[in-house]
Amino acid sequence: MHINFYKTRQGITFFTLIIIFTVLIGRLLYIQVARHGFLTDLANKQHKIFIKLEPRRGKIYDRLNRVLAVYLDTISVYAVPREIESKKEIAYLLGDELSIDRHTLYNKLKRNNYFAWVKRKIETPEVERVEKLDIKGVYFIDESKRFYPGEDFACHVIGFTDIDNQGLEGVELYYNDQLKGEYGWRRSIRDAHQREIVSHQMAQLPSRDGNSLVLTIDEVAQHIIEKEMEGIVKKYRPAGVSIVAMNPRTGEILAMANYPSFNPNNIKEGDLAHIKNKAITDAFEPGSVFKVVTASAALDLKSVDFDTEIFCENGAYRVANRTLHDYRPYGTLTFRQVIEKSSNIGVAKVADKVGKDNLSKYIRKFNFDRPLGIDLPGEIGGIMRDPETWSPSDMTTIPMGQGIAVTALQLASCVSVIANDGILMKPYIVKSLINEEGIPVKENGPVAIRRVISEDAALKVKELLAGVVDHGTGRRAQLDNFKACGKTGTAQKVRPQGGYYKDKYIATFIGFAPQENPVVSLAVCVDDPKGEHFGGRVSAPAFKNIMTKLLSYMEIESDRDENKGDI
Repeated sequence: MHINFYKTRQGITFFTLIIIFTVLIGRLLYIQVARHGFLTDLANKQHKIFIKLEPRRGKIYDRLNRVLAVYLDTISVYAVPREIESKKEIAYLLGDELSIDRHTLYNKLKRNNYFAWVKRKIETPEVERVEKLDIKGVYFIDESKRFYPGEDFACHVIGFTDIDNQGLEGVELYYNDQLKGEYGWRRSIRDAHQREIVSHQMAQLPSRDGNSLVLTIDEVAQHIIEKEMEGIVKKYRPAGVSIVAMNPRTGEILAMANYPSFNPNNIKEGDLAHIKNKAITDAFEPGSVFKVVTASAALDLKSVDFDTEIFCENGAYRVANRTLHDYRPYGTLTFRQVIEKSSNIGVAKVADKVGKDNLSKYIRKFNFDRPLGIDLPGEIGGIMRDPETWSPSDMTTIPMGQGIAVTALQLASCVSVIANDGILMKPYIVKSLINEEGIPVKENGPVAIRRVISEDAALKVKELLAGVVDHGTGRRAQLDNFKACGKTGTAQKVRPQGGYYKDKYIATFIGFAPQENPVVSLAVCVDDPKGEHFGGRVSAPAFKNIMTKLLSYMEIESDRDENKGDI
């Protein structure tokens, strides 16, 4: 009996061991086979690290390689939530030190994953405060951020980037793919404290830094324009100002500015309505500056000449149930005088000689019906109605700049056609893209869109515009040392509900200098100035101030005989 009991106990022990061994084998197979992928992935996450290598965003320079936008090395804070025990306490502590929402941070930490941003691109005092806390599971990582040393300088041209250094406006957006570069990566090993073991790097693909931009903008020219714009704002308290300066021979934009502006370094603190580059995104009725188009068509078609006499109805002209008025009553004027005095009635009668079909054709040739194609985001093409829908009264209003809408850039391009002997150039803002070594990888150059009017007609329009400055409504644009050409414009603002405001205007002056060999074309557009509202009083003096300083800076020789030295 004792022997049987012993054998029974041996059997139970043997079968127990078999069962335990079977369970262990099964567990081992489960871990090694069924859970292999999960556990391998878990081990990799704990000990292997994949690091994205951030490229440096390309810089932005003016035409003479003066820096307008750079990258700065900065530090960001991240957390490994699985290493943090008192998540709510840490969230509240970091929220206070970094001025971030504690509840949002707590929601990130309680997910208990391997990575969560705490705050990106922090300032040095914030870094020091977090370092003093010495929190397990909270780490720093090197990043870069965009910085604009001029703050709001040329802000509408340059634009800005988001937290990930992706362009959102201006050339930052338009050329984002060229500026941003390409991310690289590195596989490595980290220790139990989640620190990278540099000596155990497994593989690496270096990042490629972005290309830099060299703009056509001249920093000094931009400063001159922005300084004059400040004077306009201080004196006339307008709702807005847009000024564009360009090289009429090449289409290069030398300066472009808008008021109000914004600081791209602190975009969250600005007004989003100020971000738009209104020189290319906002259309308005131009008023009498548009008479340049009517005059160009008439002279190109030889519908009139300088001495053609036009009866201006003594200030009131009834056409198609509408009475057209001049600011001052005139009798008979020559065509030259019609333009110099900016007679609405005289221009309407000239447009009648040109004809609706021809006038609409020239409006299109000047590119007022579509975008000009500048390398900036958001450009619109103005507003031009189908000529088939024009009423008889439209042939009295459109020739003088009512019933059509244009942008400041289109006006600068329009007057540049006259300065450039009748040829319309495509405007552009980026001169070249250069790599890290400063070698150009792409260069932009002058592109002629089309011939708008003949060279002979352009010379005649140029003479007319010189007369506007010398004897007509643009006398306040006269330069001391140069002969300038230009045209004034004063347009009532359109009401959103229809019709026009009785007390709101857009004051404009477009022109170029010197007369014989123009180097700069300029459009000055002032939205709703207070006190004065005429283009000849508000915008023409600004043209004079800007052009005087620009020509001096460019060291252009005077074209007035009395200012030339002995040869």
